Amino acid sequence: MIAKSPTAADPRGMEQRFLSALVFQQMLKKSIEGVDRDLLGKAILAGLKNQDGRARGAIGSVYVKFSYEEIKPLLPAIYEAIVTPAPSGIMFADGVRLSGLDLLAKNHIKEGLPLCLSLMDLDRWGAGRRIPQCIDSLARYGGAAKPLLPQLRQIEKDFMTGPRAKTLQPHLTKLQAVMKDIETDNAPVGLLNLK
Repeated sequence: MIAKSPTAADPRGMEQRFLSALVFQQMLKKSIEGVDRDLLGKAILAGLKNQDGRARGAIGSVYVKFSYEEIKPLLPAIYEAIVTPAPSGIMFADGVRLSGLDLLAKNHIKEGLPLCLSLMDLDRWGAGRRIPQCIDSLARYGGAAKPLLPQLRQIEKDFMTGPRAKTLQPHLTKLQAVMKDIETDNAPVGLLNLK
């Protein structure tokens, strides 16, 4: 039912939203063992197109339950759900984006690197929760993130001098530690391409 497109009577996919929460956050909370992976993949692909951030957010909880080979065909849709946030339910829209970002970072997907920076977005609501998760994802890349150091130095400067410098202080310390690790990592991980 989740894999079906929203109907004319339910253009915002509210039924899909309800079912996504039920299936992904309750029924599959502990395991996806015994679940038809093809059908589950179709449900994930359809759910990631839902216009509601909360509906999409429910889906991100199952990413960690897949092996890389199982999740690989879904990565382009997961990437797209990171790049293009849900148009409604913005309070919850970052959940699936951060889950996807962590998945890309865990698997050292090259296209995830710039997203670690763009999702930080200091001026957008929820930065206090989002920034440390972006930094954690960035840390997974280690020395492979060296090309981003100039941008990271600018972000570091923004953390220190911007209007939110006081509230960003704990994140600054974490960012600086990750930057140091990136700079000193002389055996970076190999990166995989999304396609």
